Amino acid sequence: MTDRRTDSWQGYDFVGGHIALDLVNTVSWRLDAAKLVDRYQLPGFLPLWLTRAGLVRDDAGSSEIVTALTGLRETVYRLLVAPDRADVARFAGYLTAARRRAVAEPSLPLRWTVPIERPDDVVHALAIAADELLVSPDAALVRQCSGKGCGWLFIDRTRNHSRQWCSSKDCGNRERARRHYRRTGKSRATTVEDP
Repeated sequence: MTDRRTDSWQGYDFVGGHIALDLVNTVSWRLDAAKLVDRYQLPGFLPLWLTRAGLVRDDAGSSEIVTALTGLRETVYRLLVAPDRADVARFAGYLTAARRRAVAEPSLPLRWTVPIERPDDVVHALAIAADELLVSPDAALVRQCSGKGCGWLFIDRTRNHSRQWCSSKDCGNRERARRHYRRTGKSRATTVEDP
C-alpha cells in the first residue's frame, strides 16, 4: 500500500468534469479537518498535476505559483458552494489580471485562452477556465460529493441529475460498504435477539 506522503497522486483523479473543478479537488477530504490533505503541499504533485492537466510541460517555476493557485482554488470553491460578494470581488481581480494576458482566435464564438509563457500564466489560464464554468449552464449542475468528509466537486451530467459521489469507485464504494455493514450488523443483532 502506498503512502500519500510518498505518493502525492494516490487518491487523486480528474473526476470533476471541468479543469476548474479538478483545481478545487486538489484538496482531499475538505470536509474532514482530521483527514484534510492539500495536495499542493505534497512533494511532486503540482508539476505532475500541471502536466497531466495540459498546462505546463515541465515544472519550471511551479513553486512560485502555489500561493496564487491556492487563492484562486479556494475562491472558486466558495463561489461554487456558497458565493458571497467578497469572493465575487476577489475572483474579479483574478479575472481582470487573466484577461490582460488572454488571446483569442479571430473566429466566433470567441474563446479566450492564456498562452503559458511564464509561471504565473498558469493561474491566469485557470482563472479564464473557471470563468467559463461559472458563466455556463454547467455551473447549475455542479454538485458536492455526498461521501462523508470528501467535499470534492463534480458536474452531474446524469440524465436525472442523481449522481451522488465524486467517484463510484471511491466514495461510492465506501458508502455502499458502510450501508452493507449497517444492514448486516443490524440483521445479526436481530438474529441474536430473536427467540
